[in-house]
Amino acid sequence: MNYKTYKYDTYNIYTIQTDKFKNCYMEINFREDIRNINLSQRSLLGSLMIHTSKNYPTKRELAVAKEDLYNPYISQNTSRVGYNLFTSFSLDFINPKYISEQDYLEKCLAFYFDILLNPNQTEGKWEEKSFNIIKEQLHLAIDEYKERPTSFAIQESKQELFPDSILGKRLIGEHDQLEKVTRESICEEYDKMFAEGKCDILIIGDLNMDEVIKYIQKYFYKPSIVQKEIPLLIEVSQRKYKEHHVEGPYTQTQLVVYYSIDTLSDWEQNFVSQIFFRILGSSSGMNDKLTDYLRVKNSLCYFCGSSATLRDSLYIIYVGLNKDNVAEAQKWIDKAIWEMANGQIDAEMLEIQKSKFLTDLRLREDSIYGLIDNYYFHEISGRAMYAQYVAEIPKITLQDLQKLGKKLHKIYQYVLKEAEHEDN
Repeated sequence: MNYKTYKYDTYNIYTIQTDKFKNCYMEINFREDIRNINLSQRSLLGSLMIHTSKNYPTKRELAVAKEDLYNPYISQNTSRVGYNLFTSFSLDFINPKYISEQDYLEKCLAFYFDILLNPNQTEGKWEEKSFNIIKEQLHLAIDEYKERPTSFAIQESKQELFPDSILGKRLIGEHDQLEKVTRESICEEYDKMFAEGKCDILIIGDLNMDEVIKYIQKYFYKPSIVQKEIPLLIEVSQRKYKEHHVEGPYTQTQLVVYYSIDTLSDWEQNFVSQIFFRILGSSSGMNDKLTDYLRVKNSLCYFCGSSATLRDSLYIIYVGLNKDNVAEAQKWIDKAIWEMANGQIDAEMLEIQKSKFLTDLRLREDSIYGLIDNYYFHEISGRAMYAQYVAEIPKITLQDLQKLGKKLHKIYQYVLKEAEHEDN
């Protein structure tokens, strides 16, 4: 594989030339400070931009154009790392060497950029029909998290714990905010994204990248130069521990426990954390401490899981259980955390999890999306490359895990109690 970055005034292009895959993948990221973004408006804009465009004003016309290009897949996503909001537009297409038309690559990229640069708007107003359709779809999507008790508990607890922080907000936005979005304001949001967003272009496949660059420069234009750096880390300070218990409509109680994480070194961020959280609560089997204590040995819950968002300085444990088992479950969670911080970790388990991580890593290397994502975040945030993981993971010691364990501090417990049911 050949990795190469092309840097220009208004955008950077990150490329991987490889013959491992039969498809090619391109992604454009507009990266902005999320604290300055109307999230409902941005979510709506992203969906509108790939629904129709000025030159393909109906879904049918867009579908016909895709058929002529062997149905490339165009998608959109918003995501966040630290204070960075990524508004992403991706193109997944067949490797041109399998297509007889010599100009297929150029046509495919020209089509992609035409959609992005020619939105379906006239005189500062977005086309009314598509605007109303996508806005209504987004209203429905906003409430989908309420259908799943774990998602509901995590989101509600974040809003309680971080009411004035981006950590408590949903990227999809809220109903009241969405209702205020107009056909005029969505056009302003489009202009704002192009004017204020840092632009990164990612491309991977068996392609002549110099030729790809030529087509990008021919068909894509972004006038503004954005140099402001946006923090990739949100620091969560230690705070007095508190609990919040609420009644819920679900048949299971949800327990969510939050831990702040002190500042990690690059070594801990990239390598130690990968093994630490596998042993504590996110291994692929039933052997991690949380699963062993809560499910295998004590049968206290229906399920349990955890999530480490290191760029948010947070670790979250979530458990679905009977409300009568909450106190006992918390006792075993505390025990698992204490053991990690005090070096009570089975040495054999450490070696098993190192081996399993490297096995999983080899699978990720077979993903076209995983490879370009790894390279991109290596360049913008210092994430380790796959080869570095292979070299460094075997060096992790019990002492490394213990040191990281002491950086976790319990700050919040949220209990969403199951609904009371009368016996018939």
